[in-house]
Amino acid sequence: MSALIKAHLDHRRSWCHFDFCYPVISRRSRGVSLGVNLNPDKVCNFHCVYCEVDRRNPARRRDVDLDQLEQEMATLLDLVASGELFETFPFSGALPEHRRLNDLAFSGEGEPTTSKAFPATVARLAALKKARGLDEVKLVLITNATRLQEPEVIKGIDLLMANDGEIWAKLDAGLESAYRTFNRSSVPFEFILENLAFAAARWPIHLQSLFQEWEGRGPSAEELSAYVAQIQALPPIRGLQLYTVARPTPEQASRPLGVAAMDALKEQLRAALPGLPIEVFYGPTA
Repeated sequence: MSALIKAHLDHRRSWCHFDFCYPVISRRSRGVSLGVNLNPDKVCNFHCVYCEVDRRNPARRRDVDLDQLEQEMATLLDLVASGELFETFPFSGALPEHRRLNDLAFSGEGEPTTSKAFPATVARLAALKKARGLDEVKLVLITNATRLQEPEVIKGIDLLMANDGEIWAKLDAGLESAYRTFNRSSVPFEFILENLAFAAARWPIHLQSLFQEWEGRGPSAEELSAYVAQIQALPPIRGLQLYTVARPTPEQASRPLGVAAMDALKEQLRAALPGLPIEVFYGPTA
């Protein structure tokens, strides 16, 4: 188990004077991830109990300026390449093995595929990546799977996948009741499952699932059984990213599962889903 560092705990979607792009040291990327925020208006079609986005304060802007976004990303690429990024806090605390650029990730203050700018932004970043010879740097879409069958989203994902892309799609629940409790969305749970099945049949996808202690209790046996059944019903997926709460949440009832609970969950899921690669990412231990 790798320890969390301060840079892991700081995933603010704003950096310096930038409006759209921001750097993080990502646990799941095991390196530098340059985030792309296509939702500066802070609007999301999920309202997850563990989401750390500050929606109490008004958004700084509501539009997406593609020229500015591309320039911000170019500047961040320069800072990573020169090493200047690691002279600033909290990146100065990054471990040597984390000081590598892993991906450009669509993960902002809302669901990135709800933005009309999504396909055009994928095209811009794919071209920027190619121009800089960053063949080993991935384009990652982190999505709640609400719009994976929309024609303009399919267009954007097809382009993303043609440029070293990955899809990390959310599935936090097996039962609709848990989905309603934790993700608090008006999008039907059945539609999420249909979208995941569509995506897994068309592209290689990873599932990302957050399990937590909620109101003093971890996931029930019924919930875990239903969760396993939902994964088994999908076309084959590339892997599962199992994680828990790492940063402060807006709901006091949402707390991280401890190391022992995460390890037990990992072993249970490995037994139930043999052959599926499962990565585990722990929460704070102190």
